[in-house]
Amino acid sequence: MRLTILGSGTCVPNGERNSAGYFVETSGVQMMLDCGAGTVHALARYHLAWETMTHVFVSHFHVDHIGELASLFFAFKYGMRTTRTEPLWLIGPAGLGRVMEGLKTAFGPGVFELKFPVHDAHLAPGGTIDLTESCRLTVAKTPHTEESLAVRIESRGRSICYTGDTDYSDELAEFFKGADLLISECSFRERHEGVPHLAVKDVAVMAARAEVARLVVTHFYFEVDEAELKRELERGYAGEVIIGRDGMRIGV
Repeated sequence: MRLTILGSGTCVPNGERNSAGYFVETSGVQMMLDCGAGTVHALARYHLAWETMTHVFVSHFHVDHIGELASLFFAFKYGMRTTRTEPLWLIGPAGLGRVMEGLKTAFGPGVFELKFPVHDAHLAPGGTIDLTESCRLTVAKTPHTEESLAVRIESRGRSICYTGDTDYSDELAEFFKGADLLISECSFRERHEGVPHLAVKDVAVMAARAEVARLVVTHFYFEVDEAELKRELERGYAGEVIIGRDGMRIGV
């Protein structure tokens, strides 16, 4: 399995960090996780095979996570340099159909009428879908929005998990248990009570309780001093800490 970070930032404009987006490659699967501002062009910038992308997973409906969905379909509609017949799967929480209908109203339905099939799967918390015979995707509820989901992708004995946006949750720590790689939002240095995001100590506690092998932190609302942030996380988590950056590639 391989992860490429398309966007390690938030809604805050940043010259070095796009909004949220990730790309996971494994046997027969090329999956985009979220599709925030800047991530569609990042697919090409980081030499990813976007034209043969097999799946798109949407964690929730905040703009910094889905703001370029229409742009992605526009690229599939008019930017393809190859011919494709394989379907694209759009996976996300209940309500994703409503979001897509809204985009069709805004941009016109023709943008979303592609020359290859598009299937959708709307998953409830605890839902599972087999992406291929050797790759399974499972979701869990996160305490963030009504629909927000975390995701676990397992392939040939390896696993990558992604928090999406979330507050701290013991249930999520259990969901991420034993993952080879956890991509975790790390919004704040200190907790902002009433704001359902993770602070640095929350991330460390969750990763430690989940006993994940490696931790990648992203989605920062603060200026990141990588060495300092790594030290803070290592006070509560004994595994490998990676400070996420756009364009970073990590093998699992």
